[in-house]
Amino acid sequence: MSTVTPQSVLAGAFGLAAERFFTYLRVERNSSAFTIKSYREDLKALEASLAKSCGECPEPGEITTLHLRSYVSSLHEQGLSKSTIARRLASLRSFFRFGAREGWADSNPAKPLR
Repeated sequence: MSTVTPQSVLAGAFGLAAERFFTYLRVERNSSAFTIKSYREDLKALEASLAKSCGECPEPGEITTLHLRSYVSSLHEQGLSKSTIARRLASLRSFFRFGAREGWADSNPAKPLR
């Protein structure tokens, strides 16, 4: 079982939703510790980007496709590889699909992203 260290915890409502998602990945999906670590890093990067662009990270149910398009644009500007960006998008789609299933997101804002 993975332990959560203070520096690995995401903040506020976003962090609570993310921690429930990580539990889901571990318990229901039987995801590896490496997979969960990667998802955690991807969501931390999204949270940091949103906090920088919005002043603070919006609650997960308030994140829109426009927020995510801006985030993906910043990934391209950082020069990240296509495979890294694709993996991050897959993480976001999975996270928001979980959110729609759990009821904290009305829809999956990451679904239309390519």
